[in-house]
Amino acid sequence: MEKKDCECSASENMVLACSGASDLGHISDLVARKLRDEGVRKMNCLAVVGAGIEKSLEDFKTKNILVIDGCPVDCGRKIMKKNGLTEYKYLRITDLGFEKGKTPATEENINTIYEKAEVIH
Repeated sequence: MEKKDCECSASENMVLACSGASDLGHISDLVARKLRDEGVRKMNCLAVVGAGIEKSLEDFKTKNILVIDGCPVDCGRKIMKKNGLTEYKYLRITDLGFEKGKTPATEENINTIYEKAEVIH
């Protein structure tokens, strides 16, 4: 099997999502993918930050990043801080009135959150 390079290269406007196991983590991921699909931001891997990939971390410091967390556990925010990334925009889905464990990943919920996320610059 041929080894492929990671396709999550950085662009000027990026989005990183918690992508956790809860409903809000799932929605965070889907909203980030919609931002990517609509050409608003390029999606990148929060796991790259968590893994401390030095080349990516240095590159990310120069980018306009939006981090989307689902809930007040703030995994995305904590991963960014732990790896020295402090300059970024932030959206926590529970701050919009959605509840963890009670918010299905419906098109309506995704679109509502997307509308809030797409205008963050």
